[in-house]
Amino acid sequence: MPVRPHPEDPADSLLVADDGTALARLRLRDDAGTRVAADLRPLPGAAPAHVAEQARRDLAGCRLETPDDAVVGALVAGGLTRRRAATDLRHNLAGLPAPVALPSGWSLGSPGWDDELAEGLAAAYGPGHPDGPWTAGDTAEVRGMFDTGEPVPPLLPASARLVDPDGRSAGHVLCAGPVPWTEDVCAWVLNLAVAPPAQGRGFGRALLVHALHGARAAGLPAVGLSVADGNPARRMYDAAGFRPYARVLSVLLPAADPPVAVPVAGRR
Repeated sequence: MPVRPHPEDPADSLLVADDGTALARLRLRDDAGTRVAADLRPLPGAAPAHVAEQARRDLAGCRLETPDDAVVGALVAGGLTRRRAATDLRHNLAGLPAPVALPSGWSLGSPGWDDELAEGLAAAYGPGHPDGPWTAGDTAEVRGMFDTGEPVPPLLPASARLVDPDGRSAGHVLCAGPVPWTEDVCAWVLNLAVAPPAQGRGFGRALLVHALHGARAAGLPAVGLSVADGNPARRMYDAAGFRPYARVLSVLLPAADPPVAVPVAGRR
């Protein structure tokens, strides 16, 4: 049975079993051309294995995002791969940290994109990074934001480039907001990175604090971001006042998947 609209909240949908029983609540959206089944939450009494099997059938081709470990465990037990494990964080913009003073010659310049920045981010996101390596697709998406405002336009007051004493881009913070993929109204840190030669000097915190102050100046009530498990930047976000908001586990569901029996996953 196809996914159907939620009768009480048209923004949400229901994953429904073949007999018409509602199994899970979710929110469908498009993210840069990818169909996303976001915030999937099993309803009381729904077995994780049943939810997982139905999702493979009725949400085929979607990126499934859920806080439910048991559903993801059932999908992994059925042969799929957990794509990402992360925590969404929020800062309510109260008690903001003071702007960070930069060393002589360094500055935060107007946001934008150039080849130096692309080269620096490619080096910052190496093969061992929790979010994987920087790709040509990432560069194209950022360029698209500045050139056409797609998939979302930059929030300019909260975005900036780190500029070295020679005038070269050495990192950036890129924000958008408000963004369509969150239920709460907030700015979103899409990317914050510093090229390896400039790392370890507090520039990441300077960019983050700039984003917080810029979001408040733009009239937004909060700033959100997603940090992958194992990313050492989590310590910086915690120190700046970000707090956990939601757990997000993601699995890419195959576009064409024959019916399978998904084993029940044990507790972790």
